[in-house]
Amino acid sequence: MLAIASTVISFVAVGFSIFVFVDARTRHKRDMFLKIHEIMMSEPSYRGRQLLLSQRFDERSMEDLDPSMRADVSRTLALFDTMGLYLYRGYLLEEDVLSMWGTRVGRLWNAAQPFIERRARQSGETTAYPHFQYLVERARRAGPTPELKRLS
Repeated sequence: MLAIASTVISFVAVGFSIFVFVDARTRHKRDMFLKIHEIMMSEPSYRGRQLLLSQRFDERSMEDLDPSMRADVSRTLALFDTMGLYLYRGYLLEEDVLSMWGTRVGRLWNAAQPFIERRARQSGETTAYPHFQYLVERARRAGPTPELKRLS
């Protein structure tokens, strides 16, 4: 009887340890997302997003941009690329990322195409910001509002 009780207690302890590990991992992913989200909401990133969405760009208009404005756009694109990388590697919860940024990433990706193409040409890469592209693909697959799907 004592052996059975100690075995049951051991299984309960292992189960509890697994639960604590999974919970801590989820909390860590949410904390990491919160940090990234705070950076995404910073003033330079906000300016970069607004600039991308406020006008259409071509090669000439990109050249005419003030260097600080071009830097804001580049910073914004790099932040979305980083968020996409973290999502791809499983460092973030997809549901959290897409519920906060999913409806915006497609519009920003489309608006940023002249900058993305220019970056690819300048760097000689076939694809600039590949993880941003991954983020956009995940958002498009999930649909316009992933959190509303869950509620219905």
